[in-house]
Amino acid sequence: MRSFAAVLLASVASVVAKQIVITVGGNTTDNATTVFQPAEVTANIGDTVFFNFTMGNHTAIQSTFGAPCIPAHDINVTINGFISGFRDAGNGTAITNLPVTISDNNTIWFYDFNTCAQGGVGGINVNESSTETLDGFIRNAERLNGTNATSSSTSASAASTAPSGSTAGSHPSTTSASGNSTGAAGRSLVLGLAAGLPMAAAALLL
Repeated sequence: MRSFAAVLLASVASVVAKQIVITVGGNTTDNATTVFQPAEVTANIGDTVFFNFTMGNHTAIQSTFGAPCIPAHDINVTINGFISGFRDAGNGTAITNLPVTISDNNTIWFYDFNTCAQGGVGGINVNESSTETLDGFIRNAERLNGTNATSSSTSASAASTAPSGSTAGSHPSTTSASGNSTGAAGRSLVLGLAAGLPMAAAALLL
C-alpha cells in the first residue's frame, strides 16, 4: 500500500510540475536589467526553469546574493550551481535553452556574464519580504562592477563551461544532469594527477 501511495504521489507531482521560461537576450533596449525576461520567477520543487537564449551572446550562471557576478561554486564550494556557458544565439538564428530543475525552495540567484556589472541578473524564488531582494541584488551587481574577491579571469573561465542541463538549489547535488561539468572534471583530473605523483617518484628511486 505504501509503495502504491509513493508511486501515486510521484505521478501526481510529475503531472503538476511546471515549465517556466526565462527569455535571455530578448530585450530590445540597452537596459541590461532586462536581459532576463522575466528577471524574477517563482517555481516549486520539481518545476523546470528554461533559460531560453534567443538573441545575442549571453550566459546564465548561478551565483550568490553577496557576489552577484561570480559563479556560486567559487564563493561556496558546497554549491555546484548551473553554468550555461556562452550561448551565441545571433539574431535569433541559433536559439538554445538551459533546463534547470528546482530541487528546493531556497532563493537561486543568477547572472549574465556580459551584462552583470550593469544589472544583468535575476532570481528564482526571491523572498521580497527579506533583506535580500532582487533590487538589492541588482544594486550589488552594479556596485561591485562585476568583481569580487575572486578574480574576473576565474569567472570568465567558468562562464565558458556549458552543461546541457542542471538541477538547481543552494545545496550540493546541483551538478549538470548530463554530467558534462568541465569544472568538476578538471578538479578530478588534478586530484588524480596529484595522487599519482608520489607513486611515480617512489618508482624512480627503486
